[in-house]
Amino acid sequence: MSVTHSSRIASLKSTARSPELAMDPHELGTARQTRHSFSRALVRHASREGWKISKRVWEIDGQGRGHAIIRVELGQHIAELVVFSQVIDEEMRTDRVIAQDWDVTSALVEGEVSPERLEILRNHVTKQEDGRADDMTLIWARANRSQRFFDYVSDRLANGLQPEADQVSDAAYILRSTAFYGNGKWGLRDFEGIGSSNPLSVPYRAQMLAAWLLREFSADLAEHCAKSKSETAVPLARAWRRFLGLGNATGLGMVPYVIRHPQVLDAWVALRELPMAHAHSQKWSPDSQEWARVCSLLERSKLYFSQKKSFTTEPYPSGPVLADLLTEVVDWARQYQARGEMNGQKVSHPAKALSALSAERSTEVRQIVDSVLVEIDSSLDADIESLLLCVDRTQLNPIMSVGGLRKIVENQYSWANKFDFNAPGQTSRFWFYSRNNQEPRRGFRGKDKGLGTEHPVGVAKDVVSLMKDLGAVRPETSIGEFLSLHPEHWGIIERIQSVEGLVYTEAHVNPLADDFLPLDLQRFQLATYGMENYNPQSTDWLRVTLYSGAPTVSDVLEGVDVDDWLFLPRPEDVA
Repeated sequence: MSVTHSSRIASLKSTARSPELAMDPHELGTARQTRHSFSRALVRHASREGWKISKRVWEIDGQGRGHAIIRVELGQHIAELVVFSQVIDEEMRTDRVIAQDWDVTSALVEGEVSPERLEILRNHVTKQEDGRADDMTLIWARANRSQRFFDYVSDRLANGLQPEADQVSDAAYILRSTAFYGNGKWGLRDFEGIGSSNPLSVPYRAQMLAAWLLREFSADLAEHCAKSKSETAVPLARAWRRFLGLGNATGLGMVPYVIRHPQVLDAWVALRELPMAHAHSQKWSPDSQEWARVCSLLERSKLYFSQKKSFTTEPYPSGPVLADLLTEVVDWARQYQARGEMNGQKVSHPAKALSALSAERSTEVRQIVDSVLVEIDSSLDADIESLLLCVDRTQLNPIMSVGGLRKIVENQYSWANKFDFNAPGQTSRFWFYSRNNQEPRRGFRGKDKGLGTEHPVGVAKDVVSLMKDLGAVRPETSIGEFLSLHPEHWGIIERIQSVEGLVYTEAHVNPLADDFLPLDLQRFQLATYGMENYNPQSTDWLRVTLYSGAPTVSDVLEGVDVDDWLFLPRPEDVA
């Protein structure tokens, strides 16, 4: 890390918001994508580095059965996405991890795939949980055709027509992915085994590449099936090809992950908070290009959310409600552009002022505004990306004194005291790994089975219990001595010691409570990936869209501006 980088990041950390604000569950649960979300960074990197992407193999019949290989030349490295495609019965299409069959399965592998290796992949990738990977394979994924849109889009193209705007959902996709697996699962390459010279050595970049290519495959597949139906079939218009994303469904499994990886959470929150602090410090003048772009993006955002009428958003506000609230925000931004003031007040830091005014109306609206404000300045891109390479492990220090540990707790865990763990409903739930569902679930303590595989996600409760016992021993007592008397505190002590000095390691939540809303932590993670169109199906899981509005492979190859797809509206009247 360069001195310039270190000083810039250090400066932003000193002015960024406190964890009391940033780690509040409502704050996390209203997050939106930004230019630093993983999907945005992937496309930007592919364009900047001149990656070459091509369909090397396409052996798929008119119904969509067969396989394809998409080749990616990443400088000195080669990766290929191998896709196996079939058509399964509609009743077999499910978002559940325990599904046994999928329309599409795929693998992102290093190097060029030989015919022999292709057959090995076919015998394993298509089985997913029942298959095994080799260490040259980075990602496995699976997806299903959209029941509503795959045939509709293909039939329209076969008839020489583009999709009709009022017939396509505002969260439209052709394929809906159900999982992207990596980091050692089933024998896949461990993340640490990806060499530092490999462009995919940035966390989550391999998953984002696999998802982007799978989204590209979905459009290619719809066009291919259309051509098999009619000689006069047309390809998707570029505007529609960009709008159609990759669907995704996510559930409770995300909640234990973000709690059990505190250093990762710290990096992900810093990915949002530091650029926001930078944007708020800017003194863009009323006639600046930067403020003109802020106004333009806010206008676009208003249109984008006004179109979101075709799916439910509860407990979040609907798109039209957000669009109505954005009307006033746009007025404030235009006032500053015209008169150098907002809401009748002269301002010197317009971004900070606009964010504060928006917060008075709605946290949801303020999050949209802050995403727009962060969009304006690209100078932090490399600095922020480097934050993702964090130390993701914990280690106990038995020599530390009890007094030293208490100081860390007092500095970083005072938030845990806001929960009354003697109150009814504050400890009635527990999280466990479900053998039947093959993923984390939460149950009722004393009623449901699964305590034998309970996840240690009750950080606040563990901290409160620890502090009670720490208060009964002398400050100079070593942690090793303390643990000989209280071994039950080993895990929480190791965690606290390992995150000393980090700011954003803990969401201020109690997942053991009846009123805990899993959607808050899920949505934060999805926004970090770059997903949008939050469509809750219950308090426990939701559907979203990835890469909606994103540049296509052709856009990247042709040098089209690939960094302008924040809140891109649905195409209208595209012939």
